[in-house]
This record gives sequence, C-alpha cells and structure tokens, in this order.
Amino acid sequence: MDLLFLAILGLVAFLPSLIYMVAIRNTERYEREPWRAVLKSFFIGATFGIILAAILELVAVDFYATSFRFLREYEFIARHKESVDALVLAVIIAPFVEEATKAYGIFASRRYIDEIEDGLVYGASSGFGFAATENLLYEFTAFLHGGIISWFSVALIRSISSALIHGSATALTGLGYSLKKFGRGSALRGYLSAVFLHSSFNLLASIPIILRGYEETLYLVPLFLAIIYGIAAFSYIRRKIRYYDLPRRKR
Repeated sequence: MDLLFLAILGLVAFLPSLIYMVAIRNTERYEREPWRAVLKSFFIGATFGIILAAILELVAVDFYATSFRFLREYEFIARHKESVDALVLAVIIAPFVEEATKAYGIFASRRYIDEIEDGLVYGASSGFGFAATENLLYEFTAFLHGGIISWFSVALIRSISSALIHGSATALTGLGYSLKKFGRGSALRGYLSAVFLHSSFNLLASIPIILRGYEETLYLVPLFLAIIYGIAAFSYIRRKIRYYDLPRRKR
C-alpha cells in the first residue's frame, strides 16, 4: 500500500467533515468565528477527543463485562449475548463517553464564545473532527477486510450519516454551554440532548443487529432512515445558528 493511496484514504475520510465544518461556520452571517479557532476545535475532536474516548470506552466495556455477569442468567440475553453487548456499547456507552470527550473542543475555544450561536459552531467543529478520524479508522478497516468496494460503501454511508450526527450532537452540547454562559440555560441539558441524539441514531443504525437472521433487504430500511436522520439533524443545527444569529436575538 503506497503513500498516495494512504493519502487518498485520509482525504476521503476528512474531506466530508471539513466541508460540513465550513458549512456550519459560514451559516453564521454576522461576526463569523475565526478560522484558527474553528480549526482548533476540529483537530482537538480529531485527536484528543477520539483517543480519550477509545480509552474510556475500553474501561467502560470492561466494567460492563465484569460487573453485569448476572445478566447472563436471563435466557434471552444468554442466547443473544453478542447482539446485546453490541447494543449496550452503541446505544449507552459510546454516546455518553464520546459526547463528553468531544466537548473538550468547545472548552478549548471558550474564549471565542461571545454569542449563543458560537457554541453551536465550536461544538459541531469538534464533532466533525471526531467523525473524520473515526471514519478513517472504519474505512481503513473496511478496505483491509473487503477491498475497494467495501471501503467505498463504508466511506459513502458514514459520510452522509454518522459524520453528520457527530457534528450535530456535539453542537447541542455547545449550545448548552453557550446558554449557561449567558445565564439562559443548562450545560448539562445540552450534553444530555447530545447524548440522546447520538444514542437514538446508533439505535436506528443498530437495527440490522436486532434483525440478524432475517431477510437482508430489510437492512436497507434502517440504513435509509439513518441517512435521513443525519441530514435532518444537520439541517436543524443550521436553523438554530440562523435563529440565534439574528440581530434582535443578540440584544
């Protein structure tokens, strides 16, 4: 595998997230955020956020595996242990851990947050950075195990679904931070909203795990819904930025 192809893998993984970041940053018409600060949040999400998330998820998975052995006594869980474990990771552990680590991208740019919509911008930027690195890992693995077709399919699907969710979810954390900073809301509420969005998307995307053994064409339905969900979440975040960006909202 030569350096040119590795560069292509990286470009395919990062370019969609960078485009989404630019779109979010440019949604704000008045007093747009400085590029250096937006990129800082992006790369913090792409490095610190994902590394810390990986470590904490390993700890959480180990805790789950050792502390909830009593669940194996239940017949259904015993017969579907692998599926249940996958759902616990996707729907509970990953959303709580990843939304917490991505929030550091917001905190690192907190001095630039002087308007409510700024939290949305920096939260989304950190989330898109996280998504870019995560997509690179998934896409590289897909290529190693399934070749070009598998890589292309994973890259396409993740670029228009999970990447959008990562940015949109962390934008809600940023909104909560901004509202708390200006005495108009709760940072915890923003974080929990992000976790809910992330968790509900993962549940939707995990339906094929629940349907394992059924007709494979049924898997296309949740896949389609997950893509629609990601696009809808991204559109919602842009509407929130426009809402708070109006001059009368700044007073």
